[in-house]
Amino acid sequence: MIWLAVCAVLILVTRGQIMSGIGWDPDDQLRMVQLRDWLGGQSWFDTIQYRIGEPDSQPMHWPRWVELPLALVVLLLKPLIGAASAETAAMVIAPLVTLGVAMWLVVKITEQVFDRKVTLLAAALLATAVPIVSQIRPMRVDHHGWQIALALTALWTMFWPDKRKGGIALGATLALWLSISLEGLPLSAAFVVLLGWRWVFRTEEGVRLFWTLLSFLMASFMFYFASQGNFNTAVNYCDALSPAHLLACTAGAAVMLPAIKWLPANIALRTVSLAVAGAAALAIFYGFAAQCVGGAFNTMDPIVREYWLVNVLEGLPIWYQNGKTMVTLLGGSIIVGLGSLIYIVRVRCGQIDRGKLFILAYAFLWAVLLSLFVQRATAVAAAFALPFMAWAVQQAFAHARAIERPVSRILASAAVVFLIMPGPLAIALFNKITGDDGKAELNSGTATCKDNASLARLNALPRSRIVAPFDFGPRILLLTPHSVLATSHHRNDKAMADQIRIFISVPDVAREILEARDIRYIVACDGEAELDFYAKKHPEGLWAKLAKGQNPDWLQPVHIRDSGLTIWRVATKEFRNHM
Repeated sequence: MIWLAVCAVLILVTRGQIMSGIGWDPDDQLRMVQLRDWLGGQSWFDTIQYRIGEPDSQPMHWPRWVELPLALVVLLLKPLIGAASAETAAMVIAPLVTLGVAMWLVVKITEQVFDRKVTLLAAALLATAVPIVSQIRPMRVDHHGWQIALALTALWTMFWPDKRKGGIALGATLALWLSISLEGLPLSAAFVVLLGWRWVFRTEEGVRLFWTLLSFLMASFMFYFASQGNFNTAVNYCDALSPAHLLACTAGAAVMLPAIKWLPANIALRTVSLAVAGAAALAIFYGFAAQCVGGAFNTMDPIVREYWLVNVLEGLPIWYQNGKTMVTLLGGSIIVGLGSLIYIVRVRCGQIDRGKLFILAYAFLWAVLLSLFVQRATAVAAAFALPFMAWAVQQAFAHARAIERPVSRILASAAVVFLIMPGPLAIALFNKITGDDGKAELNSGTATCKDNASLARLNALPRSRIVAPFDFGPRILLLTPHSVLATSHHRNDKAMADQIRIFISVPDVAREILEARDIRYIVACDGEAELDFYAKKHPEGLWAKLAKGQNPDWLQPVHIRDSGLTIWRVATKEFRNHM
């Protein structure tokens, strides 16, 4: 019932986005392009986006697992309501089912430590956690919702009394999580580190560790072959599970599995075995993918790193975010959960199972630490905080209701609401006082230019290759048959680098790149932040000239009725058979 109520509210508040039929951000939009390509006949194993960065298009770093529920809904509903409506329905249903799974998992975790009242409250409070709802809501179909659900699943298995079944489930969960995204690697490592540390001191904990490692290794190979169809050790991507990662895991497991099975209960020997396993894994990984040792973006073109990556705020530490973002993301279940945990440990620990409390606190604190360095990780931290937050809210409300004086009781009960969402409520109050709604003002012309209807009118042009701001690319692919030079997806960093150079280079150099890439149209909007950044840094560059109305004679303005887009056709130096 809680889930159904939350679904109804989310559908109501997101109805505008639902009516548009378009996902919230470029990742959601490109995910639907990838789904269409697959359902249209592209191989399950082929994740190349051929309309991005031709002719050297690269595979996306997304396996197709996330597309399975979307495809199921589309295939079931398409004969009944048509393709477009079926896609929209899938983008509503799939995230809401993920939300239901996440709520159920929060219940299963919370009941390990707290009573039934707190358990149900934790499920309800999930809907108030901004970092979670921003990732699991209608029209949000990227992989982040899956990551939250898998993180909760991994934590839940740590409480299973049957160590063998718990280890098998944990290993398979971590394998699927990393198959979907390597963003889960730090927390996956945290779970394994905890199991390893416990095994060093307590022999019986070796059962869970053994089956976790074995299950993880087997499931990882299974998911890899099922999503890739081959095993080429010469092709290793740094941003997704690759042969180098699997071979490194195999090397570590080859040391650890026999050690768990046969080493005596000697702390020194077990510690050495952990060190040897880690060294073996790192050596194999370095041998097969030395370029990845510096991180997932270690091989990125420097110009893309300078102009794009450092501006992707969701992947940056929390101190790079503006103050309101920090308060909104951290000032909810995370900060309340931290306060609740501190209080429980200092005052009420005797009333709670210390072993289970340790597991929950360990996972929560790890997630909080990670969220400080990667903003998008706040969603998992917020999910792990919900049991603590629910306990704090339940206790506060119970104390408030126990106050005898009616006025004081009413005020205290109302104050509990602030405990539920301190960050967002504080921001709302600040905005009310200052008159700042926290949103950048857009004039009507800019808003019209950026809307989906304007981009859809690009269908009036002959099918061509287009260069447009990075975040426009996925919507152009979704709404038109055109190709784009680049989108805000790093695998095609060569194309991204060329796109940046087109806008920042002097017109003659930009023309050479446009010719080499066979770009026929430049599409843009005045006031676009990405382009303004280029113009500010390079006042002699092509976009700075275009923004001032100083377009070279080889760029011919194109006008499309009822579209706010600014469009130029690139006049080629030599005759070609297409426009």
